[in-house]
Amino acid sequence: MARGRARNQQGRVTLTSRGSWQISYYVYLTDAATNKPKRHHRARIVGRKPSMRKVDAEEILRQELRIIGSSPTSRPADGTMTFGEWMRTVYIPMRGANWRDATVRSNHDYLDRYIYPVFGCVALNDITKFSVQMLLNKMANEGYSYWVVYHVRDLIKAGLAEAVDQDVLEKNVARKTVVPEIEERDKNVLPIEMYGQLLARIEDVRDRAIFLIGCFCALRPSELFALTWESCQGSVFKVMNTAWRGQFQPKKIKRKNRYGGSNFRWVAIPDIVQEAIEQWRRQAKNTAPDALMFPAEKRAQFLGPKPMLADNWARLRLYPIAKQLGMKFRPSFQVLRRSFSTHGKSNGHPTDMQAQLGHTDPRTTLDFYTRTLGPEVLAMVNQIANQILGLGRKDAGSIQ
Repeated sequence: MARGRARNQQGRVTLTSRGSWQISYYVYLTDAATNKPKRHHRARIVGRKPSMRKVDAEEILRQELRIIGSSPTSRPADGTMTFGEWMRTVYIPMRGANWRDATVRSNHDYLDRYIYPVFGCVALNDITKFSVQMLLNKMANEGYSYWVVYHVRDLIKAGLAEAVDQDVLEKNVARKTVVPEIEERDKNVLPIEMYGQLLARIEDVRDRAIFLIGCFCALRPSELFALTWESCQGSVFKVMNTAWRGQFQPKKIKRKNRYGGSNFRWVAIPDIVQEAIEQWRRQAKNTAPDALMFPAEKRAQFLGPKPMLADNWARLRLYPIAKQLGMKFRPSFQVLRRSFSTHGKSNGHPTDMQAQLGHTDPRTTLDFYTRTLGPEVLAMVNQIANQILGLGRKDAGSIQ
């Protein structure tokens, strides 16, 4: 391995001028030319001070030092290590510390299913630009989506980039590979007339609130089913928690920018959605500030309060209604978010729409405008909701 011989060092944890914790240490790698150990400095950002304690950063440093010093023997950094061994013993232990649970699962799935069968037993030195590009071409020809091919390329490129950074390889052969031309799959958009028809057949108060939040607040399902009652602050949601596979993850929202910005975002709530939320609040069993707005009732009897599974709700509560109405596609939460953006593109400035959807591009715009929610965003979501549902102003009546 390219870890070099074990040495006794403690490393350092420092606070940068931008308020981030940075760990730094040295690795000693055998120079292929001189066959002597050569010291290399390593440093990286592991988290922001507001969301990470120094002791947590020190624990990450100790884990990396443990990996560096875990081998009693030194192995020349000559690229003879296989790609699979490199990823499992060096890259993932180093970079996987900050991966979310969903990222861990998806990355391991990409590696096990698509990358290891081709490059798992191939030495790093033997991987060529041609072999990487041929894998991407083969996947494109077999009908894989653009994003699957993109993530496979991204993992290979990232693994080889780390090998270059540690002087194991001279260059990253995957850097200039490209994702082939792939026919874009149909991206369904919910027709305007279907909103009222779906809403008219949803009788349960809770389900109406979930549907309207998904339609006009355009939350991701992981954000929607992690909402607590204190998240609802009048005309806005303060979104800062997520739910993954029925597990509540407090303060796990994706950060808004690459520099580790705030770990929450504001989402405007249209008037019609506020009314639905208040109707559900009057019927909900637990409306304590830290209680989930939409807990899984059956699971709560045995496991305590747990977030509802988004797929289960859609499969049991929404898709059967869509099928009765003769819809040719399922109105998933992704479809609802896309439909909101499509129907509302002429009603608000692009930065207002991106603030509502929680997107990170353009980065410069969002870094400034998503920290506070201006009245124009609330006006935009009300205009879209009223236009689609055929409503007038707030005092014009309510949807039945």
